[in-house]
Amino acid sequence: MNTLVNEILEMLETHALVKSTRVVNYDETPSGKLEVKIRCDLPKSHQLQIWIHTEPESLDYAYQLFTTVPLLRWDNAPHYEHLSTAPHHFHDEHGKVYESPLTGNIKRDLRMVLNEIAEWMKAQD
Repeated sequence: MNTLVNEILEMLETHALVKSTRVVNYDETPSGKLEVKIRCDLPKSHQLQIWIHTEPESLDYAYQLFTTVPLLRWDNAPHYEHLSTAPHHFHDEHGKVYESPLTGNIKRDLRMVLNEIAEWMKAQD
């Protein structure tokens, strides 16, 4: 498996919030294309889905916390050009869209997402 994917899995498997992790989809080509979808079980029936699509000249990502409905999402789809952090943006549990601190640095961003989810879950108690 790809080195980046192995590093992501190691980060997830050692994080206190993550109960279990599974690779749902994995496709890597010799030309440098990688697409991976990972799902994690979190407390209180929450799940985190991580989707990463890389090619030699591009990176697309989406992180989503959900139960039976989407709750929190971070992604870089080019839908919100008016945001100063475009294409990076964040969707809250009410569907509102905000600027995002994510930059496309997968390992750094994943740490931030996990921390934000932990804080959000704490606030829900």
